[in-house]
Amino acid sequence: MKYRQIAKAVHWALLVLTVLVVTSGLGITEYQTVTALTFGLLGKAAAFKLHVWLWIPFVIVFVAHVVLTARPFKQRDRKGESSGML
Repeated sequence: MKYRQIAKAVHWALLVLTVLVVTSGLGITEYQTVTALTFGLLGKAAAFKLHVWLWIPFVIVFVAHVVLTARPFKQRDRKGESSGML
């Protein structure tokens, strides 16, 4: 796979994981509302399990996202161009 394809896959995976982490977190704190919105699929216990299991993949994909996003700035700095960051 090319760099751009890998970066896109990581970005989309981070988006999906972020939505799942937020939804499962709301499922823990506002379980009655989330249970009704998910038609009973995500109860408080299931939301807690999902929330706990998602942290490791979330952190791994987040780190990959940061590394892949920071890479072009390093290349531009070596060429003598400014990265636009102060």
